[in-house]
Amino acid sequence: MTREVYVNEQVDVLVRMLPSGSIRPTSFLWRGKTRYVGDVGRQWEERVAGKSLRCFLVRGVDESSYELRWDPAGDSWSVYRAWLPELMA
Repeated sequence: MTREVYVNEQVDVLVRMLPSGSIRPTSFLWRGKTRYVGDVGRQWEERVAGKSLRCFLVRGVDESSYELRWDPAGDSWSVYRAWLPELMA
């Protein structure tokens, strides 16, 4: 059973640049632990406080899911939401 948690915390993210020019998150450091991305799902753009953010729904190799947000103008990343097993939340 998982629980949705609103986080909105800055994180460091490693990405892979694809030949098409798009990016794919591969891992991120959150709360002192490296989280490895097993799968990248839906991607979309949102406007928040006048900024255009690129959002990625990713699944970790531990079956947790996260919504990562990238601000290309500031080149900063955040974990906006997480769906964590009850023991991890």
